[in-house]
Amino acid sequence: MGLTVKDFAKTLKIKDDALLERMKAAGLSHSKASDEITPADKLAILKSLKERKSSGSSSVTSSSSSGGVTVKSKGTLSQPASSSSSSSEGLTDNIEAKRQAAAENLKEQQQKREDQIKEAIRLKQEQQQAAKKAQQQKPAAQQKPQTRVNVKDQLSRAAKDYSRRETSFNEGTEHQFAKPAEFIKRDVEVPEMIQVGELAKLMFIKGGEVVKVLMSMGVAASINDSIDQETGILVAEELGHNGIALSDSSVEDEIIGNINYSDTPKTRAPVITVMGHVDHGKTTLLDFIRKTKVVDGEAGGITQHIGAYQVPVGDSVITFIDTPGHAAFSSMRARGANTTDVVILVVAANDGVMPQTEEAINHAKAAGVSIVVAINKMDLQGADVERIKGDLAAKDLTPEDWGGNIQMVPVSALKGDGVDKLLEAVVLESELLELKAHYDGQAQGVVIESELDKFRGAVATLLVQNGTLKVGDMVVCGSAVGKVKSIIGSDGSKLKSAEPSFAVEILGLSTVPDAGETFQVVKNDKEAREIAEFREGKLKDRKVLKQRDESLGNIFESMGQSDKKILNVILKSDVAGTSEAIVAALADIGNDDASIKVVASGVGGISESDANLALATESMILGFNVRSDNAAKKIIEGEEIVLSYHSIIYELIDEVKARLSGLLDPIIKEEIVGTAEVLEVFNSPKFGQVAGCKVVEGSILKSKPVRVLRDDVVIHQGELDSLRRFKDDVGEVKSGTECGVGIKNYKDIRPGDKVEVFDRKEEAQSIS
Repeated sequence: MGLTVKDFAKTLKIKDDALLERMKAAGLSHSKASDEITPADKLAILKSLKERKSSGSSSVTSSSSSGGVTVKSKGTLSQPASSSSSSSEGLTDNIEAKRQAAAENLKEQQQKREDQIKEAIRLKQEQQQAAKKAQQQKPAAQQKPQTRVNVKDQLSRAAKDYSRRETSFNEGTEHQFAKPAEFIKRDVEVPEMIQVGELAKLMFIKGGEVVKVLMSMGVAASINDSIDQETGILVAEELGHNGIALSDSSVEDEIIGNINYSDTPKTRAPVITVMGHVDHGKTTLLDFIRKTKVVDGEAGGITQHIGAYQVPVGDSVITFIDTPGHAAFSSMRARGANTTDVVILVVAANDGVMPQTEEAINHAKAAGVSIVVAINKMDLQGADVERIKGDLAAKDLTPEDWGGNIQMVPVSALKGDGVDKLLEAVVLESELLELKAHYDGQAQGVVIESELDKFRGAVATLLVQNGTLKVGDMVVCGSAVGKVKSIIGSDGSKLKSAEPSFAVEILGLSTVPDAGETFQVVKNDKEAREIAEFREGKLKDRKVLKQRDESLGNIFESMGQSDKKILNVILKSDVAGTSEAIVAALADIGNDDASIKVVASGVGGISESDANLALATESMILGFNVRSDNAAKKIIEGEEIVLSYHSIIYELIDEVKARLSGLLDPIIKEEIVGTAEVLEVFNSPKFGQVAGCKVVEGSILKSKPVRVLRDDVVIHQGELDSLRRFKDDVGEVKSGTECGVGIKNYKDIRPGDKVEVFDRKEEAQSIS
């Protein structure tokens, strides 16, 4: 069915009955909201609306469209953006009608101004002629110069009157709108990124007013700078308008939104994520299930990045996603929870609930997924199942045998005890969820992991969530595009296709996509590149905004903390997920005196450009499971750039902390060595003023600095000129002993003063 009266009424933002009345007035025979509208009907309706507007029956309407943004004032018929062809035609017609009306209005105003000027000139000429005639008739003594004030005033008033009523039709000028007599609250639709000047136009105000509001919010931006959507909405609301978030994904929506699955959803395999604290046995559990030795292949026995595997369980297949347990990978664990159906929470029976156990619980709850608890290491001494259940119950995970809904299965991942029961519990939980997906149609899903292989190029691990992925499909992953050249299963076998819940590696992408990006199969290369270019443009805008904010932040930081130490780091990793996690971990290192700045991060080996960047920015290079090429190695060795290789995440973090600590100035601590009380003061011809003292605490050392205290207030700081015991010069006088003290360049010591000897010690700072 084509465009109906009801649809067109929604497009024009008016009621069905009102539109039917306008159609009747336009001579159309439509009587029901379900009647279809032809293009000719739309033109007739728009012409009728235009005539209504010109006759003064409608309210003032102002519209500005730029970059997919529509501003609607109260009482305005404004057509929003639509992905459908009919809505798009209606919007075009409406805008064209408004433009024609505005042009005619401008033409009328210009003609009126010309008439006013002609009338003023005619009056001026008549006045001049009358004045000339009067001068000729009057005696010379009575003649007075003729004033021209009235003519000038008329011309000025005509010009001012025109400028007040004139509305500029040309786009791109800051002062194109006449200031309304009273404030009009508008609905301001703000895209994901918008220039300050454009935002000002949408609110019909000067750009300087927006800049002032931004400055009051702590945002330094000029009229030509871009701001994000959230900031734009806050500015609009601060100025009394109604800020509305506008999706800027029209290109994506138009292409991806057209993907419809015609088949009936069918049952799919569950996706299971294994989570828990470090070294509680997650990978060992998966290892037993898959009958492989994954633990042996992981550096330090700790999983360094996400892996996805298909495991046959009975007559079905379960997809397992293994996530790292180290604290640095909280973001990776969060992403794993958001792509899963059921979480297996592994808790060591001899250890209990740990900080990362709580994190895993929070991630699972936030993702809204079911939880099955595996109480592991039951073969070790000290295993206490009831204690673990109690600890988990305190975290709102109540066991089934305690009246809750959480299945908890005691297991020994090392020996395999209880693993079958655990899998049965997982299958039962997934059956209750009634998991379904579309099998026919273009595949959609998420990027689990990605890397740059020197032999295979960009490699992405994908989890298919809908549709079937096939060799030869055109895929868009974020801003990466490419035709699928090869599909590789978790066992290394090559596949022709991958159905929902399958985790596979694909080859053929142009660049390495970010882990966590969604992927989508599109019809052809043209659609893929349109989406990729659109996303790349948005990414560039965000980068520009981030760089501006960082630069401004650095300026303010340098103003207040000029002595702050910065350790510049360039990070290269084998996979994108690990790189993301390390960058997040490095951001948490530092204090008010020192911090880490990640100059650049990426996937793949260390190249010549990385070495040159490190040289230019005085950065150290961190390589995680990657190495430098020969060209980079020459620069690194020749310029003595710090390069460090790692394969275990926490060792990398420890080294960065140590190097950052080395940049800090040592802490100088003072320690009081001894205190002497002044009893008498003598004048010696040889030593000058000498204080006779008694050491009341510690020892007085000649080599150490001293302070003079009067009424417990420091009045002088210096060093000893002499220290004598009777007639002998000594280096130290201990507590309870009398001595003579001479202080260099100080002659105001008095009885009752105290001489305090202290020592300074340097202690190296450390970043915890």
